[in-house]
Amino acid sequence: MHYEEEYDIVLFPQTFYPDADATAKLMTDLAEFLVKKGKKVIVVTPNRSYERPNIKYPEFEIIEDIHVNRIKIPKLNKNNAIQKILLYYLFSTKAKRTLKKLNYKIALSILPPFFVAYKTLKVTKKKGKKFIFLLHDLHPDTLLRRKQVSPNNPLVILLKKHNKYIFQNSDKTIFLGRDQIEYVKENYGISNDKIEFIPNWARGLEENFIKKDSIKEKYYKPGFNILYAGNMGEAQVKSLEKVIKLTKNERLFANSVNLILVGQGRRKDYLMNIAKDTGNVYFFDYVHDFPDYQNLIYFADCYLVTMRNESKGMSVPSKTYYYLSGGKPILADVPVNSEVDILLRENNAGININNLSEEEAIENILMLKNNKEYYQELSKNARKAFENKYSKEVALESYLRVVETLL
Repeated sequence: MHYEEEYDIVLFPQTFYPDADATAKLMTDLAEFLVKKGKKVIVVTPNRSYERPNIKYPEFEIIEDIHVNRIKIPKLNKNNAIQKILLYYLFSTKAKRTLKKLNYKIALSILPPFFVAYKTLKVTKKKGKKFIFLLHDLHPDTLLRRKQVSPNNPLVILLKKHNKYIFQNSDKTIFLGRDQIEYVKENYGISNDKIEFIPNWARGLEENFIKKDSIKEKYYKPGFNILYAGNMGEAQVKSLEKVIKLTKNERLFANSVNLILVGQGRRKDYLMNIAKDTGNVYFFDYVHDFPDYQNLIYFADCYLVTMRNESKGMSVPSKTYYYLSGGKPILADVPVNSEVDILLRENNAGININNLSEEEAIENILMLKNNKEYYQELSKNARKAFENKYSKEVALESYLRVVETLL
């Protein structure tokens, strides 16, 4: 790596290309876009795949004119809480050390991972440079809401202290949801001039799309297929359990409504056990290949987004934007007035069953399946919302505007 080079911006994502998780896709898109707009970009990221830590990547390479510096990290399992914290800590410590040597104008860091934004902001302040904080998931607040940790836990106290410092000292904070902004204003305090609302985005389904009938044959069954593609961990388990039990209903089974769950997570085995006696709930492993993921979206009839009530104001599921790109209705079980609930109502692009009775939820799902005019209207609205608000081009132009105001 050439430390003498001056970079316009340094990005600190936990994952990056060739990883294919949501954050990796987003940060790769951002880096590629900024380079095309003439910015000098370096990405500092771990040298191991986040999802598959046995896979190692080169420690330095140039990808599409993006300089990628990968920090050596031991093989650690993100599904083990202690190992995950250690992974974040090691990345943050080495990221701080790397940043001290770099010549740059702006640093951009994300939460999660823990520690990284705080440590890189500290270095950036000392250097008199600019800092952008991108809030994906607000930890430890979300863990406190779920009662997974005690407010007296020393790590929780430390992370809350970090968050307050970051919100008050970053030059700009980018929020993914309007509910996040409301929560942070009430609980941490942040001046309006530092707030930027930029929703996440998705690559258009049609981008280099090659139809693969083999994906339809592998994942989908005859009937109406509802796709959930994502993590199956603590944050999702409560809502996914609810939808699985709902799908067991004999009316949905008789109408050939199928629930297709694709992904990994520490609660996947638990969910599979709940669904073991059903004939219309199917589980598959995470899809790592983007063309396969495109086809997964393409062949689904409807998409499922879930979020615990405790997660309102904490995060926004990134899969929502890929679902919108598919131009099919979204079935949501998310808190009322959360960002996903707001966008579904604003754009009439789906149904939120969060406050519905079981019978009402079933009626709504059957209406999606059996009322073609209603289904087509929501499908058209979803695609229109994607093109006008949540496409890669729209979101990245907003990022460019923020970057250029700080250069």
